[in-house]
Amino acid sequence: MNKKNIIGGSLLILFAIVIGSTLAWWTWSTSNNEQTNIVVTVGGASISYEDGENINNNNLIPTSTKEKGISKDITISSTGTVYLDLNMNIVSLDDNLKEESFKYEIYKGNDLVRSGNFADKNVGDNISLLNGLKINSTPVTYTLYIWIDGNMSNPNTMYNQNFEFILNANATDENPGLRTLQKLGLEVSTETPDFNYYSPTGEGVFSAEDDYGISYYFRGDVENNYVKFADYYWRIVRINGDGSIRMIYDGTVAHANGESSNDRDIGAYHFNSTAGDAAYVGYMMGIDNECAYNQYCTSVTKTTSYEQATTNTYDSTMKETLDSWYEENIVDKEYNNYIADIIYCNDREINLNYGTSLGYGKNRTGYMGMYRTDHRLPKLSCTNKNDAFTVENEDKGNGDLTYPIGLITADEVVFAGAVSNFKSYLRIGRTFYTMTPYAIDNDPGDIILYTVNINGVMASVYHTGNASLFVRPVISLRSDIELIGSGTLNDPWVVQ
Repeated sequence: MNKKNIIGGSLLILFAIVIGSTLAWWTWSTSNNEQTNIVVTVGGASISYEDGENINNNNLIPTSTKEKGISKDITISSTGTVYLDLNMNIVSLDDNLKEESFKYEIYKGNDLVRSGNFADKNVGDNISLLNGLKINSTPVTYTLYIWIDGNMSNPNTMYNQNFEFILNANATDENPGLRTLQKLGLEVSTETPDFNYYSPTGEGVFSAEDDYGISYYFRGDVENNYVKFADYYWRIVRINGDGSIRMIYDGTVAHANGESSNDRDIGAYHFNSTAGDAAYVGYMMGIDNECAYNQYCTSVTKTTSYEQATTNTYDSTMKETLDSWYEENIVDKEYNNYIADIIYCNDREINLNYGTSLGYGKNRTGYMGMYRTDHRLPKLSCTNKNDAFTVENEDKGNGDLTYPIGLITADEVVFAGAVSNFKSYLRIGRTFYTMTPYAIDNDPGDIILYTVNINGVMASVYHTGNASLFVRPVISLRSDIELIGSGTLNDPWVVQ
């Protein structure tokens, strides 16, 4: 029998702020109906907590709204620019509380930043609430909610079980991406490459802005971006602006640049099993595939608006493929806690200078990836939040992913120098997909996406989405993961 249950528990708040070498800890608790304001200041960063109700009063109950559970306002400001991470560590969590109805959400005003539940959480897990948040003298307030959703079934076994969480934060005045780059012992070039030309031999690391700050990308036939993780080899594409490390799959053994091998991808698949509608350029879309997984057919159902085509309701064939691979090779092998929840951009912004500009049905439509690539104007930010795929991070992303995995973008390929010559670490001797749409043709409505061809450059003949092409997953290691090694083929970085 299921019913709404009274849950006994406590939330111990332990807040740490780290700036440079300074470390300070604060602990406190509240009794029933007591309000406590805590303000801490270290190295110019100020964080204020306003305690909500029902923290230590052992009467957390299923409620109709999150506001009736645990709530905590967190106000942050700084005398100078700093970057803040806020995490919630699980100290204890009874197995009987591992239910989807036991939830958390953090908001900035009315905007949901991140959400999740404790069904798959374990003691020792560190849940990221805010990551690489850039703060200054203008105060910004976030509200954290933890509650039992009374609109869902709550089994009797949840009754009178305990939990303990610790909030911890660190702040630094260093650029998070640069901090990661320096930890790896790498230097960034002060020049800006000319994207009209292929990368010359060597090249190196350069910078560009992304959705999180300043990103540092690898360009050319570099030989210092090898990583071994989860029993596979990877190549670093870039250091994301939040300091996490974005990398592309590169095989079961380490390969030299330009080496052709059938283990440098996870196999050949369709991007979508169906064509005939603009929706199918999407990593997710508003109508489902109409034929079997990794088969091919033309859709009977047509979308009737751009909004319908780009609604993230159904998984693409590519997303199903990557989710299955991730579950088997990352989740099942217990590597999931190493992975950052970061944006993977499936840019469906319409190019108004091409086709009908409608973006639905079989209407001939071009996308902005076409414009940027043709004009060699790449960018690392994602224009529309709806196209910025994340799992739980809904501050900058859409929160629609099952797992934090995607593909490389056409913009990242241009940044890597793979535009008209094979001098790039991306060359594997096989044609593989990006997740950047190019266009949809009028008839028969083929979807067209960018690829990297057998020579390791952006394909000059664009491959339609019904093609079965090779797949190279992209994931990001968390910024706080320590790596050892030198990043070379014989001495790749590995998780310490």
